[in-house]
Amino acid sequence: MTEYLNHGMRKIMSRILEIRYTDLEEEKRLCQELLDWSEKCNDSYGKAFALTYLGDYYIAVYDEENAGKCLQGAQSLILENHNWDDLHLRVYSLFGIYHDMRGDEENSIEYYLKAITVAERLNDAAGECVVLNNLAFAFQRHRCYEQALNYYLKAYRLQSVLEESPVFLSILGNLSEVFLLMNQYADARKFIEEYDQTVSDSRQKKVLGYKNWCLYYAAVGENEKAFEYADLLLRSQEVINEDMLSAFETYHTLTQKMMDLNNAHYAKHFLKAMQVNCVEAGVDQMQALEETTIRYEFLFEPVSKHTEVYHRFYEKNEGFRAKVNNVIVNAMKSKIHLDQLVQQKEIMQSEQETLEREVNVDELTGVYSRRYLESLMRDRTSENARQNMGIIILDVDYFKEYNDYYGHLKGDLVLQDIARCLIENRQTGISSCRYGGDEFVCVCEGLAVEEIENFIKCVRDSLHSKALPHEKSPCSNEVTLSIGFAAGEDKAQVEMHLLFQLADQALYQSKRSGRNTYSRKRVDLL
Repeated sequence: MTEYLNHGMRKIMSRILEIRYTDLEEEKRLCQELLDWSEKCNDSYGKAFALTYLGDYYIAVYDEENAGKCLQGAQSLILENHNWDDLHLRVYSLFGIYHDMRGDEENSIEYYLKAITVAERLNDAAGECVVLNNLAFAFQRHRCYEQALNYYLKAYRLQSVLEESPVFLSILGNLSEVFLLMNQYADARKFIEEYDQTVSDSRQKKVLGYKNWCLYYAAVGENEKAFEYADLLLRSQEVINEDMLSAFETYHTLTQKMMDLNNAHYAKHFLKAMQVNCVEAGVDQMQALEETTIRYEFLFEPVSKHTEVYHRFYEKNEGFRAKVNNVIVNAMKSKIHLDQLVQQKEIMQSEQETLEREVNVDELTGVYSRRYLESLMRDRTSENARQNMGIIILDVDYFKEYNDYYGHLKGDLVLQDIARCLIENRQTGISSCRYGGDEFVCVCEGLAVEEIENFIKCVRDSLHSKALPHEKSPCSNEVTLSIGFAAGEDKAQVEMHLLFQLADQALYQSKRSGRNTYSRKRVDLL
């Protein structure tokens, strides 16, 4: 059943990617279906994918509130799974569009730059081209043409290493348009011609080529040729409308250009196409439509109607202000919600780290716990590592007598002092743990026997320098240690449990030798 679900989910994902530009309602339906399936089989990736492209859908229909919720939900899942960089790239890119749509240019740029960083890390040139194109278009919309050109050219150069890029034609078209806006007609024509040479059999792409030539001939003063292409575009509206995300912008550009040429016929028809493709929830589109309509009426309607136009403009402007204020309030709410999610994640991480410390660190002494030691030894055994391995076992001499005479509180202080000796002399490759009671164990990795012996000597010297009195010790007038260790020679395949047994034997050898010393068991081959 699970295999069937996973196969079905993959098919839905592929289908979403195929139709997301041409059938928004189908994209929404498929995303919801994928979301339901993902919850059934507890597939977090499927859920994150569905939320990402639901966010994509809501951006396209200018539903900012739901777009923000979906993208934030996707991002929360992605942050918990750091290897989903493909989705991270898409979510960052969509967040860039989302914030640009809300007029929050600062956050928009931040997310676009994050998306570029992820694309570079993934070596995903195609993904980076998409983000650069979006970033450039954001600057173009705000009439910052030089900056827009800079990012379009970066995308253009980057895509040259790709065999095929779905965004390449868009980049060529945008480059030609920006060069026209900057009155650099020769460069514009070069990219229009490259567009025509690159375009495949796609009717939609060919029609957008007509737009490029229409704008070019209008810019260079060849109006009749511009009108010929305008006529072709009017007869191709069905094809233009297939790309719901770009249709409004295409008609907006053409309407403005026809008004520049004082052609009421084509301006009127393209304006009607703008009205058909305008998304009512999109404040930017509604405002662009109203401003274009007013300009059209001032150019082509009788002067007697201008007062009525002014009045309608005032009413519409008040409506736009209310919508903009609503956008700002929603942006503020979303920012607070996002900050709350970040704080919740930080709290969860902190709690997880605290829990791990409580489990892995001995509360009294601050060195690793017995549980951590057992986990470490299991890991090293399963890895079957061929490297120098060693085990040191340290035992406080006559610790029961110490506790009976000085008391258990003093005994705890002694254990803490010994732990400090281990910590102060620690080095890379040595993990010090409290095994239980007055016994400590050190796991040594990648160290020669001489290095282990030097560590033991340093620990003993540190303890001696503390001169902790022990009047009940038969072997010394201060606290001392009996130590045993076992070490595998270079390239010996070491069984950790056997090393531990040999170290334990060496410890008892030290005790039989009068204590306050260390003994060694050598392992040449196990």
